[in-house]
Amino acid sequence: MLAALGAAACGGGATSPTPIGQPPTPIPDPALPGPPLSPPVLGVTRVLAFGDSMTAGTTSPPLAAAALTAGLPQSYPFKLQTTLGARYTGQAIAVLNAGNPGEQAATPSALSRFGDALSEAKPDLVLLMEGANDLNNAGAMVNAAITAAVSSLEEMVKEASRRGMPVMVGTLPPQRAPKGTSAEVVARFNDAVKVMAAKKGAILVDVSALFPESLIGQDGLHPTEAGYQRLAEIYGEAVRTRYERTPAGLTP
Repeated sequence: MLAALGAAACGGGATSPTPIGQPPTPIPDPALPGPPLSPPVLGVTRVLAFGDSMTAGTTSPPLAAAALTAGLPQSYPFKLQTTLGARYTGQAIAVLNAGNPGEQAATPSALSRFGDALSEAKPDLVLLMEGANDLNNAGAMVNAAITAAVSSLEEMVKEASRRGMPVMVGTLPPQRAPKGTSAEVVARFNDAVKVMAAKKGAILVDVSALFPESLIGQDGLHPTEAGYQRLAEIYGEAVRTRYERTPAGLTP
């Protein structure tokens, strides 16, 4: 923020310099509770967000035209880092975005890219949400596509677990018909993801249950920017619930 300089007084005679004003008090981020007097401690400080365009931050215009703004839409990992950083002020929180628009989970390249991302980021936690492109390209073979995509997500969970990296697996947000061509099968995919996560010991984040369809934009698939803010809130609450710790020497 820029501090405003006081204007010089009118009229003759010497005047005292106008002091520089104090910056306004920042408005707390509503995504998570504000930092207490003694900041809490988060048990993870490097988070890797892996997925497709919904991780990269591809947006869809809202249903109602919004006023022009100067800012570009941001991804949910960027918003999540802002949210976590505002609460855990005594730590340097890094959320790393490994989203790849257009990627299908059930491909050798996705599995290879996941391993490379783990090696590069060395995260304390992985956020995994992928599979929408597998559904959208399935046609009549949707059941096979669901099986293949969830199996690939399972391999990703296993690879991260082998390296000692916990994984939060997110269900997919809803789609809106008719443009969201897989709207009718998203729930089936999500049910399979829930079974896989329970079987492999991954931490399930049920995005679908917490994400309103109204935050899906005109294309029926991608969230609006407000939708990505909601994703950041959902994951932020999941991370806080699982990993927040009371600072040493303080009682809860």
